[in-house]
Amino acid sequence: MLTPLDLLYITLAIAIALVAIFLCITLVYLILILRDTNKAISAAKDTAEKVNLYVMKPINALRSLGQHIGPIMEIIERKLAERAESVKETPRKKK
Repeated sequence: MLTPLDLLYITLAIAIALVAIFLCITLVYLILILRDTNKAISAAKDTAEKVNLYVMKPINALRSLGQHIGPIMEIIERKLAERAESVKETPRKKK
């Protein structure tokens, strides 16, 4: 016959087994969630690398080019302004 102590042990064993099963299922879901999170982070990283490669690098190259060409453009503008003033000062010959 089952004594109350034996019944308690059986109940505790069943409860521990159910908790263990619940923890295993929870662990499996946690692993699946972390795997999907890893895939999402990897996709975001690839997207950020592509944006850096195709957008930011050309913009930075143009900015650097602009820094080097800027002084040259100023000299050209100054020379054109001087030439325009010299053309205004010299009268045209009539034919």
